[in-house]
Amino acid sequence: MRQEVLRMLKDIFHTVAPEIQFDKIDLKLSLRSQVDLDSLDFYRIIVLIHQNTGVNIPDSQLREFKNLEDLIDYVSEKSSPHPQQWPAP
Repeated sequence: MRQEVLRMLKDIFHTVAPEIQFDKIDLKLSLRSQVDLDSLDFYRIIVLIHQNTGVNIPDSQLREFKNLEDLIDYVSEKSSPHPQQWPAP
């Protein structure tokens, strides 16, 4: 499931911020320290995650994510067990 979420996030990042080289992001480091995303772009990423997976990420939960790996773990845990049904971003 984590690999499917990672692929989906790569597609979402490409849609929202195509200038970001997603493959160079270190999943264990702070995302904000590695990429220049404004709050609107970050919000669009969260909305697209929800649209693609049905996973709702409350604002209170966002503050708890230390890095992209935490986000991947959360979405993997909360999402449907059938990622092939996820629509493309």
